[in-house]
Amino acid sequence: MFLTALAALCAPALACAQAPSSAAVAPAARPIEIRMVIVTAFEIGEDTGDKPAEYQAWAAVMPEVLPFPAGFRHLRYDPKKQALLIMTGIGTNRAAASIMALGLDPRFDLTHAYWMIAAIAGANPHTATVGSAAWIGDLVDTDYGYGVDPREAPKGWTTGMFPRDRTAPYQGKAGDTQYNLFPLNKGLRDWAYALTKDMKLPDTPALQQIRAGYADSPAAMKPPSVIRGDEATGQTFWHGKLMNDHAERWVAYWTGRPDSFVMTGMEDTGVANALNGLGRLGKADPSRLMVLRTGSNFTTQPAGGDAASSLIGELKGLSAFQASLDAAFGVGSKVEDEITGNWSRYRDTVPGAAQEIVTK
Repeated sequence: MFLTALAALCAPALACAQAPSSAAVAPAARPIEIRMVIVTAFEIGEDTGDKPAEYQAWAAVMPEVLPFPAGFRHLRYDPKKQALLIMTGIGTNRAAASIMALGLDPRFDLTHAYWMIAAIAGANPHTATVGSAAWIGDLVDTDYGYGVDPREAPKGWTTGMFPRDRTAPYQGKAGDTQYNLFPLNKGLRDWAYALTKDMKLPDTPALQQIRAGYADSPAAMKPPSVIRGDEATGQTFWHGKLMNDHAERWVAYWTGRPDSFVMTGMEDTGVANALNGLGRLGKADPSRLMVLRTGSNFTTQPAGGDAASSLIGELKGLSAFQASLDAAFGVGSKVEDEITGNWSRYRDTVPGAAQEIVTK
């Protein structure tokens, strides 16, 4: 009797829960289709109006502030261009977490979005100069692998770092590349390069003064320009000739291309890995990732200097920091304007000889 009465009392409530009237339920808001996501890593202070870092120039032209509690700073949005700005936080892990959080945010439709990392970097003086802007073809992770302190390394080793499936540095041909090599869509990269390669980047007295210490490196002595190459990326802000020698060999080992290492950064394999995961979920297209890195410092000390003093001096004194910020915004804006301003052309067709990115 009790059960019968309880069932009778519950039945109307269950019916309401299972079949709500259309008048009682508001339709779900349609996600905002995003045309481009600008990815930056860090900011120093406020969004605008004080000492700038990577986020600030973009924030100044994106009027809307959108909360992003899963991230490290709120988002900025330009409704006219349908462009979104994110600051991931510094380092591979924060970058991966931020991009995954954005990709799963139900407010946005990112299925056709292009992603452009516009960030500063260390420039390899053997292949690039400060103030330059490099469109990246392959990302090479510098953290993953085996390692021993180089002071305990066998005689003849130039580094203590070696691949996970090898027994010595740079041994043989690269085997399991899934943790170290993140290839980007080089067709899209080359399209972006062709669009921007003739842009004249400012050559300031500060840049000329920095270059003066690298007279033995012809590439370092050139004025800033837009270039192409590959990137070494990992958690550590490293500096010095010996570490640069390793990065050159490490990038060549994984890509098969000697002399292709132009810039070093700290977030990009995290971004790429997150987009690969979002691609498997149908939330994003990893083949639409572009990486633009601009040289804010050299990765080695000048001739006659020592690595530690050079690094500390860059952090406290003369640097190409502002020039690299300006290059990232100036070069990146041209690509952003082209894509967002001609959306009917690029929404369903990736420019360049598009290559499929195999997610891992």
